Amino acid sequence: MLFRRDKKLWKRGEELFVQLAKELQIASAKLADAIIIWSNHEKDPEARSKIMHLKDEIVKAERRCDDIKEELIDTIFSKGAYLPQATEDRHRLVRHMDNIVNKTEVVIRRLVAREDFPQRIPHEMPILAEKVHQCTDFLQDALKYVDADHEKARKYAGKVDSTREEARDLDFHIFGRINSPDYDAKDAYYCYKISVSLIVVAEAAEQTSDYIQVMTVKYGQ
Repeated sequence: MLFRRDKKLWKRGEELFVQLAKELQIASAKLADAIIIWSNHEKDPEARSKIMHLKDEIVKAERRCDDIKEELIDTIFSKGAYLPQATEDRHRLVRHMDNIVNKTEVVIRRLVAREDFPQRIPHEMPILAEKVHQCTDFLQDALKYVDADHEKARKYAGKVDSTREEARDLDFHIFGRINSPDYDAKDAYYCYKISVSLIVVAEAAEQTSDYIQVMTVKYGQ
């Protein structure tokens, strides 16, 4: 039996897919900005209000992602916009992407959960946040080429993996730093949770890039 793709629905699906990738990147960029401000909060009396604003923006991005995901699943995938096998792959990819944004929201909510910021924050924290942001940057490039150019998609997916490794090394370094007499137990635990939460975002990006590589092998050469 021939499968007839609804071109209008397919076009809308592609638009939503691009929007989802953009929202993911917006949330990631704002998180990196928040970590930079947090790390230098002693020099900025408005640091907390700025971070709270970024938190609100990330939460809004996460809500927009939920709306996009819902439309994709309920309106696009369920009505034959893609071939059956491609529908399953896109569905999984969308859930992977949505998970990254969810994990990003967790980081910013944990960041603002404490009223008083610690006086000492590892100077590697902004570097770690930037590595996480780079993971989502490379992921967005991989997503862009997932159908058009499988070789490029794999290349950028591989960069996500290598950048996640660099982020993990930084996380271990931060862990060693905060377990020193320079940090009291409360500050050490707080910084540890933020660092680990950032790594979880990078790992979610890596899981998505791994799935992209599976898709390129399945559909490409």
